[in-house]
Amino acid sequence: MSIGTSLRRFEDERLLRGEGRFVEALPVDGCLEAVLVRSPFAHGRIRRLDVTAARKAAGVATVLTGADLLAAGVRPMKCRRPIDSSDGTPFREPARHVLAVETVRFAGEALAVVVAATREAALDAAELVEVDIDELPVEVDGRQSRERAFTWEHGDRAAVATAVAGARFVTRLAALNNRIAIAPIEPRSAVASYEPASGRFNLTTQSQGVHLIRAAMADVLGIDPAMLRVQTFDVGGSFGLKLIAHPEQAVLLAAARAVGGPVRWVSTRSEAFLSDNYARDHASEALLALDREGHILALAASTIGNLGAYASSSSPACLSVHFARTFGSVYRVPVHHVRATGVYTNTTPTDVMRGAGKPEATALVERLIDRAAREHGFDRIDLRRRNLIRPGDMPRKTLSGHSIDGGDFPAMLEKAIARSDWQGCAARRAESHARGRLRGIGLALYMHVTSHQIHEECRVGLDPDGAISAAMGAQAIGQGHETTFAQLIGDEMTVPAAQVRVVQGDTAALPPVGAATGGSGSLQATGLTLLRAARVLKDRLRQHAAELLEAAADDLQLVDGGFRIVGTDRSISLVQLATRLPEREREDCAGTAEYKGDPASCPNGAYVAEVEVDPATGEVVIARFTGADDVGRRLNPMIVEGQLHGAIAQGIGQALSERVVYDGQSGQLLTGSFMDYAMPLATDFPLFDLVHADVPSTGNELGMKGAGECGSIGAPPAIMNAIADAIGHDRIEMPATPERVWRAIREGFKLEVEARKG
Repeated sequence: MSIGTSLRRFEDERLLRGEGRFVEALPVDGCLEAVLVRSPFAHGRIRRLDVTAARKAAGVATVLTGADLLAAGVRPMKCRRPIDSSDGTPFREPARHVLAVETVRFAGEALAVVVAATREAALDAAELVEVDIDELPVEVDGRQSRERAFTWEHGDRAAVATAVAGARFVTRLAALNNRIAIAPIEPRSAVASYEPASGRFNLTTQSQGVHLIRAAMADVLGIDPAMLRVQTFDVGGSFGLKLIAHPEQAVLLAAARAVGGPVRWVSTRSEAFLSDNYARDHASEALLALDREGHILALAASTIGNLGAYASSSSPACLSVHFARTFGSVYRVPVHHVRATGVYTNTTPTDVMRGAGKPEATALVERLIDRAAREHGFDRIDLRRRNLIRPGDMPRKTLSGHSIDGGDFPAMLEKAIARSDWQGCAARRAESHARGRLRGIGLALYMHVTSHQIHEECRVGLDPDGAISAAMGAQAIGQGHETTFAQLIGDEMTVPAAQVRVVQGDTAALPPVGAATGGSGSLQATGLTLLRAARVLKDRLRQHAAELLEAAADDLQLVDGGFRIVGTDRSISLVQLATRLPEREREDCAGTAEYKGDPASCPNGAYVAEVEVDPATGEVVIARFTGADDVGRRLNPMIVEGQLHGAIAQGIGQALSERVVYDGQSGQLLTGSFMDYAMPLATDFPLFDLVHADVPSTGNELGMKGAGECGSIGAPPAIMNAIADAIGHDRIEMPATPERVWRAIREGFKLEVEARKG
């Protein structure tokens, strides 16, 4: 059995040898290069867009504008997860053309595409495009926007008002969840081609699932999805950015049709900052009502989400249903209410990123609980203890109505507290003070509700050489699918994991429908579907083996990679079976299975952060980071640990340094490079000390809950609560940069003086 074993990742050897297949470096004969001309203004009407000179430039094959694409039948992109207002008002969505038509709504929106023999020629020609835009008023702050997409509500507003009226304590909090760049190591890119004779398109691009990209692109082009083949090879990180379709992919397909050959586009990092979807960007107000003993009576939040210039694929859902999905987290909350308002601004659109709404909700609730403890004299840990959902409360549903598939939240909390040596912080605090430093400790609990409403179809087959092939819609984006799915199928088929071929990323080679990777739900949906397909395959192979061994199928047992007649030494290996089967029977050597439904599971955990602050500079150093995570059964513990570490690192980056900033007057991006946008470095992290608090899921036979997003949900509030403990108050927003912390310390001095005067 390899499940539960930390096998080294099979894919790492070829990636480390430089043998990865990335779009930018794919050899494509006769491939032309595309460069996009982007708007220098954040908002305006296009008066003139003259591409005449660019079309005549040396090496140019074509230059296309939004008007050209409209004439060619290219449609605007649609939001895939629109949310209507709770009062019945339909979702409002401005038309998003893949190349701007008449109006630009953010700086960096694409106006035209230049296709030339070389990238240098395309860049030179792009300089010749003449653009005249009448500027219009700009808004970049969602709180100030009057352009609403929807207002959505969930819960019982009247019940919350009644509970608040009878509460002994009511705590309120206003907080921002900063807009952050997703910034995977590999920028977006694509190669598109067109076959005039057949009318077929091909698109090679990064994705988290080729079926989703094909459906979106077929809709934009107005073609039958069967006429488009989408391929994804290796992906250099995604975190949600490559889950969705993007305008540039449609532009490239249209350009390939116009020139009758392959066209490649590769984003630069500067271009990525302008055009890649961002994430988060919420402004929220929340309240918590408690009785005299500190039991939660009600929880409510009102949040405004900055969708950017357009409603991207899933952004409305991130703000609303995803936010509400973990609102309240691991606590017993009798009544609640959430109000989410999506607004448009003249900024790059936002969309999903690791966690997608759950980090925003969790940060709000965990900071609110700490404030309530501080305001009303409760111990931070005790306040949480008395409100946790307990094993005896199960089965229980989340506030959004999802079943919690098991867990022991009190035990998880105690493990984290014990491992962190919470009591010993007092001595460490005194030692820090002796060196002129401030020290604080913070706690945050989290719960995730993983992917839902997934449609997956998988095929597991016996190849002619005896290898097992496993085809699925889910796509590896760096988290080790080639290893973990091979472990799962290898165990089921009793062969070494290395004997399993994972097939992904090609609509021509996969079943006709398939899921995408996202939401920490791959194992619960795709893994389970693969397992079912493997069992169908076993039954079919058992019949073939029985014929070759001249035995009854019921007398055969699959062990050690072959079928053996029970009680004898007569057997046939899968390799032998594959080579001895007649050609006509090879098609029967595959099993398929389909999954439709909700594989929701609830990974959860508790994180304790300990920080040291330099009061002279505001610099924050994370001295210790401890956690307990319940991710259910761990298929490959090493890969799980890596996923947890990566998500924690991203969460710390949001808490301490990352923030997208626009100029409020012009709408110009001020954080357009890594010189201005502060990504965290390895030196910013301590060694993470994580312990298992796993309770196998009862929602799927694998017992797995998902792990990929846990750290990005739980780490930010733990860090912010630790900083608040260090400086003596919580009037500070993410990211807690040195300047902000320095100013907050001075604000604390003022608060202390005012308190003494009072």
